[in-house]
Amino acid sequence: MNNYLNEEFVEYIGHRKTFDISDVSQFFHKCDPDISRTTIDWRIYALIQKGMIKRIGRGMYSFGKSNLFQPDLSPQTIKVARYLKKEFPYTNFCVWELAFMNYFSHNLINFNIQFVDVERDATDAIYYKLKEKERQIVHIRKTYDTISELAGKMCIRPLVTGAPVREWEQTPVASLEKMLVDLATDKEFFPFQGNELFSIYESAYERYTINESTLLRYAARKGKRTHIQEILDAIKRQ
Repeated sequence: MNNYLNEEFVEYIGHRKTFDISDVSQFFHKCDPDISRTTIDWRIYALIQKGMIKRIGRGMYSFGKSNLFQPDLSPQTIKVARYLKKEFPYTNFCVWELAFMNYFSHNLINFNIQFVDVERDATDAIYYKLKEKERQIVHIRKTYDTISELAGKMCIRPLVTGAPVREWEQTPVASLEKMLVDLATDKEFFPFQGNELFSIYESAYERYTINESTLLRYAARKGKRTHIQEILDAIKRQ
């Protein structure tokens, strides 16, 4: 695409924060009625590579360059993840930390909790295996009055099948989409599920590229799609 078409495209989309594949297709068909879908796909790819637009879901886009959340894992979390990959090579799991929420929360958290989310059938095996090496291990199935009781501990939690996980520095890490859904739906995160939750979502959307299709698909697997959609609708109205 030449610069003239780029400018025309921006003007055509206008001030919409998001747009979909049909909007893009209509623009290119307006410029060239005989254009093929393959050519449109290549032009979309070119726009993404230039950093002009970014993919935020299946067939959904917004302006700007993709900016994926890059977690700052503690050395202990990395060590545990590598140990589990070695000892349980066929078990799905991911790690993350509560301190990640300080990237988004207005009220900074002055303690950390390390999470190891493991496929449900392996939670007990991994809990007892890590118990041999790490003293501060807890199983999240127990009931805690406040999340601060878990401060400084490593928590084993069940991993929902199909949860969005990504590799970061050879470590399976919970994606930002997974963390946002868990924060809004899991009982251990109840202290965050008031007004602060909306601030966290809004900040995450402003600072990073979030795949909304992935986020809602994961929420649906937990039976919480409607709840998460309501949160998204609320922050988009602001």
